[in-house]
Amino acid sequence: MSGLSDTSKGSGGAVSSGTVIRSHAGGYLVYEPELDLNLLCQARGRLKKERISIVTGDRVALDEVDPEKGSGVITSRLERENLLSRPLLANVDQVIIVQAIHQPDWNALVCDRYLVHFQLEVRDSLPVLCFNKSDLASEDDKKALRSIYEPLGYLVTIVSAATGEGLDGLANLLLSKATVFAGPSGVGKSTLLNWLEPELRLKTGIMENDSGVGRHTTTSSELFRISKRQLRELGVSEEAVAWVADTPGFGLSEFKHPEPLDVVWQFPDLAKLAVDCKYSDCTHLVEQGCNVLANLDLIDPVRFENYTIMVKESQSEKSILRDTSKKVESAVKSVGGKQGKAVHVPLLSGRYRSKAKNTERQQLKRNTNLANQDEEDDFQDDDLGVQNDYLNDEQNIGVDDEET
Repeated sequence: MSGLSDTSKGSGGAVSSGTVIRSHAGGYLVYEPELDLNLLCQARGRLKKERISIVTGDRVALDEVDPEKGSGVITSRLERENLLSRPLLANVDQVIIVQAIHQPDWNALVCDRYLVHFQLEVRDSLPVLCFNKSDLASEDDKKALRSIYEPLGYLVTIVSAATGEGLDGLANLLLSKATVFAGPSGVGKSTLLNWLEPELRLKTGIMENDSGVGRHTTTSSELFRISKRQLRELGVSEEAVAWVADTPGFGLSEFKHPEPLDVVWQFPDLAKLAVDCKYSDCTHLVEQGCNVLANLDLIDPVRFENYTIMVKESQSEKSILRDTSKKVESAVKSVGGKQGKAVHVPLLSGRYRSKAKNTERQQLKRNTNLANQDEEDDFQDDDLGVQNDYLNDEQNIGVDDEET
């Protein structure tokens, strides 16, 4: 979203564009940079008919812009560069993964889970690692964290939302970009954003207990703008716009898992060794001739352990999907056509579903056949009754004749 907007020529003249910074029941709040205004916009009915979704972060073409009323109409959604699944956010320039050094204590496995997840979500940029609460850490703690991730190509910044340490450097990373802050609950994401822009007044959580487990506070997707005045106070002299978004903490089941053989490519330290493995389908766990296993002394033991855990999780997930895909009915169905126009809707439980028309016709046909069969049986019964009556009469006549 480094280019938040541009102006293009259409058949109707100049058409402005902007970025959706929030969506709600009444429409969309769109930032229009040429006017430097936030506009409350509605989407053309055609977009709804064509089932074109518009989410926070989308760049959109605007028409009927009225600066005095602060309104406009969204006529189309421009091409997306990427789309985060949680929170639902489009056109992200970078992800900053926030981890606390202490309270809660830094967890290497959680950190690697976040790295892998967002490398899969935003494939054209490596996440930035931001270690918060540096006021609670020793210099040795900070050096140890840098020594793990900086050699792998990750940008590491160490800050303190309590003292302001390192926040000027963090602010410089945000210039002319749309940045998502991600990380576990309780590590101080919202507190950092409030420090960067006090007017945001984001809700911050409290510690649940002495072990430092945080309570989830972020529930929605919204882009916030850091004012130029605040950027200057943070020591940023450049005239630029910075957009930021908070994310909720992730549960274990919400992290993305690549295919088992693809996990290694999300670990830069393992990937450079994996290219020289003997087999292309090597999992780098037990295989003979594995170049990764032959060079374990070059890999941080904790990183390799985390890799092993994530590969086995991916294998387990794939196995479950394979075993259940043919046994369990899908919970959704596709409706609305083909070529990208179809949408997925949930299936109702069997007892609440209406019968298909073909099923109803077949049932009606069976009922009709049964009714016809009953009529034929009744007719045959009547014929048999008449015949029996006739035979009885004949027998009675014979008896009478003999008596006579």
